[in-house]
This record gives sequence, C-alpha cells and structure tokens, in this order.
Amino acid sequence: MFYCPQTDNQEVLLPEEEAKHCLQVLRHKEGDKINLFDGKGCFYVAIIKKAGKKSCAVQILERHPQAANPYYAEIAIAPTKNIDRFEWFVEKAVEIGVQEISPVITVQSERRKLRNDRLDKVCLSAAKQSVKAFLPQVNGLLPFKDYLHSIEDKPQRFIAHMSDTPLPHLIKCCKPSMDTIVLIGPEGDFTAAEIELAHQFGFISVSLGESRLRTETAGIAACLMINLANLS
Repeated sequence: MFYCPQTDNQEVLLPEEEAKHCLQVLRHKEGDKINLFDGKGCFYVAIIKKAGKKSCAVQILERHPQAANPYYAEIAIAPTKNIDRFEWFVEKAVEIGVQEISPVITVQSERRKLRNDRLDKVCLSAAKQSVKAFLPQVNGLLPFKDYLHSIEDKPQRFIAHMSDTPLPHLIKCCKPSMDTIVLIGPEGDFTAAEIELAHQFGFISVSLGESRLRTETAGIAACLMINLANLS
C-alpha cells in the first residue's frame, strides 16, 4: 500500500519516496494495479500509467472510504531518553489505534529534542502495516505548560501517574465515544506541581495499574485501555 495525500484528480503523482519504493524496490511497471491511501480516510485502487526514474503517475480506478472512529484518542507523552523506545511506542500506538501523539517536555524529562521527520516515517510505516486509511498526527515537542495551553477542547482528560493514595483506574473512567487525552510522564514521573497544573486544566488523575511501568509501556497501556473502553 502506498501513501498518496493528493488524490483530488483521477490522475496523480505518487510522492517521490513512495514512487521510488514502488518502482525500484517492488519493481512495479506500467499497467500494474496498486493500492493507495490518502491518510484522510480513503483507500484507492490505481493503475500505473507512467513510470519514470523518480516519478510514478497513476490513474485512480476505485475509491473506498474507511469509516472514522466514533472517538478521538490522543496520547501526550514525555519522550524517553532512548529514542528507539520512543519510536517503538509511536509504531505500536499507531498500529493499536491512536489519532494524535503529542510529545511534551516535563521537569524530569531526559530527552528534549526530537526529529519529527523520523517519527513521521515511523508513523507512516505503522499505518501501512496496520492498513489504516487515516494517518495519525505526531506533533512537535512542546514544554508541558505550553502544551496544556495549546490543546483543543476534549471532554475526557486524564493524567496517569504514580501516587501514594489510590487512584481510579483509567479503564473504569474512560467513557466510550468521547474524545480523550491521556498524559504520560517521563521515567521519573510528573512532579506534584505538574499534576496540580494539569488538574487546573481539567485533567483527572488515574492509575494504569499496580505495576510501575516504563514510559513507553504506559503509553501503550493507555492506548489499549481507550480502545477497550470503546469496544461495542
């Protein structure tokens, strides 16, 4: 399956990287039928009309819309010191089903720089692997406070953290068919001040279980719980 965001016309050009993969790696030729998706909710069947060294022109034959989820899931998460672990989180979160990933810098963050071009490639690859017509959005890295000020209105807001006092479990708090954000902290967790600030922005403290989870594992657990809460 190839990514082609511009599908307004019957004949379109694949992006250069997709064209290279199609023609040079997979050895497709003129006249071959291929599958496309636009990242905005549609699959397509197309035929290769012209194959160049770095370009691939295709004609769209069929259009198959994919129904959108009845909910919107966003994970706001402090990137891990080990970038491989964070890229693993992005890959698996997209495969499980998330619409938006927002990296944030917290007081105890150990990673304060990200290459979004790499994350976009991971996201695209995972969307292809899991056959999704919608391409999730990976936002730029923001300081925690700036992120809280930037978010749009979403009715369900949760902050997952460790606590000496019992917290309600996310799976019991998350209601179906509602847009949801879950905040996940760094290896050293959120500070008390950050948790209080999140509360001021309407976030509810929740637990992800009794085990102390790695950051990327906590992010995946939150994705799974949102999806489970929305099973019909």
